[in-house]
Amino acid sequence: MDWTFWLGIVIIAALWGVTQWAFSLRRHSEKTRDTDHEAADAMIDVERGKEQGRYWSDFGG
Repeated sequence: MDWTFWLGIVIIAALWGVTQWAFSLRRHSEKTRDTDHEAADAMIDVERGKEQGRYWSDFGG
């Protein structure tokens, strides 16, 4: 086996490693985005509840 075979193996391994790293970053960013999305929804629900409380308290006089 000459040096081109080993160079090809190294290049394939490097490409595989870069691909795995890129997908790992993508999964991490998706998880972070989902967490932020859930937190934003929770804050919206809290604000909505406060507004509903203020709205209905005006009818009590």
